[in-house]
Amino acid sequence: MWTKQLTIKRIATRRYDLRARLICLVMMVLFVSPSLSAPYLCAAPPSSPNFESDVLPLLIERCSKCHGDERQISNLSVLTASDLMKGAQSGPVVIAGKPEESMLWERLISKQMPPNGEGEPFSDEELDVIRRWIAGGAKTDEPIMQTVITDERILPLLQLRCVSCHGGRRREADLDVRTIESLLRGGKSGPAIVSGKPEESLLLKRIRAEEMPPRRQMVAVSVKPMEASEIIILEQWIASGLPLQDRSAVSELNDSDPLVSEEDRQFWSFVVPKSPPIPSDKLTSADLDRAFNPIDIFILERMRQHDLSPAGQADRATLIKRLYFDLLGLPPTFEEVERFVADQDQTAYEKLVDRLLASPHYGERWGRHWLDISGYSDSEGGQNEDFTRPNMWRYRDYVIQAFNSDPGYDQLILEQIAGDELVDYENAETITDDIYRKLCATGFLRTAPDRTFANITNFVPERLEVIADELQILGSSILGLTIHCCRCHSHKFDPLPQRDYYRLAAMLKDGYDENDWIGSKERNLKYVTTEERKQWEATIQGIESEIKKIESELATCSDEAKKKSLMEQKTQWESKKPAEPTIRALWSRGDPSPTYILRRGNYLTPGELVSPGIPSVLCPPADQPDVQPPRPSAKSVGSRLALAKWLASPRNPLTARVMVNRIWKHHFGTGLVASPDNFGKMGAPPSHPELLDWLAARFMEQNWSVKALHRVILTSAIYQQSSQKSDAANQRDPDNRWLSHMPLRRLEAEAVRDRLLVASGNLKSVFYGAPSEVDIRGDGLVTVRNAGNGERRSVYLLHRRTAIPTLLETFDSPQMGPNCVTRAESVVAPQALHLLNNAAVHQLAEMFADKVRREAGDKYQQQLRRAFQIAYSEDPSPEQLKLLSNKYEELSQAWLSSLAGKENIQQAAKDRALVNVCHALMNSAAFIYVE
Repeated sequence: MWTKQLTIKRIATRRYDLRARLICLVMMVLFVSPSLSAPYLCAAPPSSPNFESDVLPLLIERCSKCHGDERQISNLSVLTASDLMKGAQSGPVVIAGKPEESMLWERLISKQMPPNGEGEPFSDEELDVIRRWIAGGAKTDEPIMQTVITDERILPLLQLRCVSCHGGRRREADLDVRTIESLLRGGKSGPAIVSGKPEESLLLKRIRAEEMPPRRQMVAVSVKPMEASEIIILEQWIASGLPLQDRSAVSELNDSDPLVSEEDRQFWSFVVPKSPPIPSDKLTSADLDRAFNPIDIFILERMRQHDLSPAGQADRATLIKRLYFDLLGLPPTFEEVERFVADQDQTAYEKLVDRLLASPHYGERWGRHWLDISGYSDSEGGQNEDFTRPNMWRYRDYVIQAFNSDPGYDQLILEQIAGDELVDYENAETITDDIYRKLCATGFLRTAPDRTFANITNFVPERLEVIADELQILGSSILGLTIHCCRCHSHKFDPLPQRDYYRLAAMLKDGYDENDWIGSKERNLKYVTTEERKQWEATIQGIESEIKKIESELATCSDEAKKKSLMEQKTQWESKKPAEPTIRALWSRGDPSPTYILRRGNYLTPGELVSPGIPSVLCPPADQPDVQPPRPSAKSVGSRLALAKWLASPRNPLTARVMVNRIWKHHFGTGLVASPDNFGKMGAPPSHPELLDWLAARFMEQNWSVKALHRVILTSAIYQQSSQKSDAANQRDPDNRWLSHMPLRRLEAEAVRDRLLVASGNLKSVFYGAPSEVDIRGDGLVTVRNAGNGERRSVYLLHRRTAIPTLLETFDSPQMGPNCVTRAESVVAPQALHLLNNAAVHQLAEMFADKVRREAGDKYQQQLRRAFQIAYSEDPSPEQLKLLSNKYEELSQAWLSSLAGKENIQQAAKDRALVNVCHALMNSAAFIYVE
């Protein structure tokens, strides 16, 4: 290193000596012959800068901190001409003669390099030197080694163009093109290649003759023919004697990592959380008296730093409603509120929390939150063809049941990433509920939009989009990192090299292999429970028996009219046949293809080979998981199971923090980290870092129990605060960052619709199963199909990406592209207009009024009181009841005038006035907001 510094110093000294000599020469010319100097200077073209003397010192001074010996971000080094011209993971950084196409110039001129805090930016004069050097041909004194085409460029090319027919699962003519050995061995026609002799290589002959791939079969197998440039590369490789890439460049588990430093690993979110001391000594005894558990101590300590005090405790009626909506997404009944308010038991609140956590409706509410971040949808996506996914609902049911049973968040991760590897389903005599559940869990990795349902949309680029979306879902939901940004280049802000994106993709590759793909419609397992399959087979047998009877009768029937009737009956019975039950799952196919870094994310420009691995900033090379098959007989290589175990490990610094933060966000409106999908350097810093780590550590210590985490949050004094905001809070905590009061929150779309159904008495409490259908009307509205016996909760509606029920979409239900980390919470006119004018809402208001009349009798004062109790779970105050009465009487008189001349108008006017009142109660802010 000392020698290198001395060399740099000499180069810099030589640069200044040359400049001094040039200045002296110019002065001599001007002094000796002023008349000749101007033409002479104008005529001489500016010389191209020298790399070693003019460019290299600048790069070393400004860029070697990130691209030198100790760190090589994006695998780029600037220490020598050969290093620079070799380029980075994303490809060449210097294109000789073309500054505008050179990545180096692009990054320098846009001020992206050096990054803020990593070095002084280049001056205009220095930028001009580099530009002129590139424009002049990027010449150097050092001879640059020519790039040799190796098998690392050829094998991925053959994977792309030929493996569909000549690989592991299909070997036309007994030819496998995945390795050099198999190419030399060849197939039925002999060796596919002959080293050093491209003209004798059968593979090249067939490609040039357009016999490979066969033109008539290309769409069927979703491949395209080799481009002319690719054929030239293949020919050069064969002519050069089949050069091999030095595989020592591939990182081994115990290698050092020049792309990520120990300093990078010290960022707060990349350090494993440890339980900090509870700051009780920093609070007064009066403060400690306000604290119900350690959460309050952390919050109060931070409040004191900002001269704030918490709001008072909310009244009991407010608390029970807050708990019901937070945990169940449903309102309590008026009678439940009354009982809780009157309960004198000191532990009544804690018992209520436990009762609601044990409710089956809890899983529906909190399962919906997880379905958002997992990107759940009942359709494939795509602009024109948004095909439904007939069995995706099984994953939805798995999620709801999992939140209800609370097996531990670590177990949920294991099952959703590698459920198929946890059970030997292929050799099981019976498919138990446990096997079925674990297979359904892998639907987590099948939620992304998937357009590979047809051959024409099933080429490698479309497959890579599915994989990219799944990685984005995985990164944002569990890791809280924008790992998807590394698909085309190393992350601009976080220590996430492009290499780590492809290493993570390689962890999923035994199930998601772009070179060994199953289209979205075929990617289903038939391993439903033994009982369900028996029921399906029995149903099919029953229908077929009926059809055979009809066919037997048809064979002897001569009456044409009767024949027609029998044929119609046969068609009807055939239409009743249920589809074979399957599971939309991801499973290991074994023997995944190699993974290469795709330069600039382009599948046509593969770079270096990478092995499966965890992002290095989270898991240093020496700690990378050992990938082993889950059992001796398994086809799986075990990479997804290794990934799942690491994700669910206390050694992972992010998983617990991200989940804790997400649960906190749903209870308080904003997370302790305001960017729930970005715990990186550009994400929001935690408002209460010690509290976040305390909760994360406690979460893991309590077996990753989500319900236990709810319990400690909900029993805190901070959660039980009033939503009333003090003047001090308005001034010093306007955004409620320090939690000086409980925020007022609008219900999510599903809770709005479900509350309307509860008020109207039209909610049908049926758990699980195929989703309720929706209809797209001629006017564009998407409505729930009326089954005539009530409507199910919104979580059970068919959720198509292009046809979300209009009521839900109006209240910000997401489309899933590919998932939803944070829902929008808009307050816009269409929401009020929909509740006011929509025919379905009017119908629910009529049902609400019918329910009121049944429960309250004929007296309108009792009807109004009961309507208020149903709508808001509380009694109206005298002022509110008086206002309702006055409006009811005004409406009754208006309807009397409107209905004049019709029969029984007195009762009809009262009925319609009551409907109007019920409709108004549904339209109020109190109906869609929770204190």
